[in-house]
Amino acid sequence: MVISEFFRALIFDWRKKRAIRQAQRSADLYRKKFLVLVHDGRPVCVSMQGVKKLIRQKRLPGLTAGKAREIAIFEVSPRNTSHPCS
Repeated sequence: MVISEFFRALIFDWRKKRAIRQAQRSADLYRKKFLVLVHDGRPVCVSMQGVKKLIRQKRLPGLTAGKAREIAIFEVSPRNTSHPCS
């Protein structure tokens, strides 16, 4: 029982790190704010605009944009870079 819980936690941490890296890369590339949220037990990377779109489509019932920012595992804003993205 303990080994299976450890393995699940290990997989979750690996997915969380991967989602955070993806969020940072996407924020720098697209110049948007990205959140890492837990959806169906998995960390996923979603743009703030995407969260608002899902709320409008009623796919995230009972959630507001502010509440999504509060419960997010990680929030990424684009870095200020002097060179343009290519």
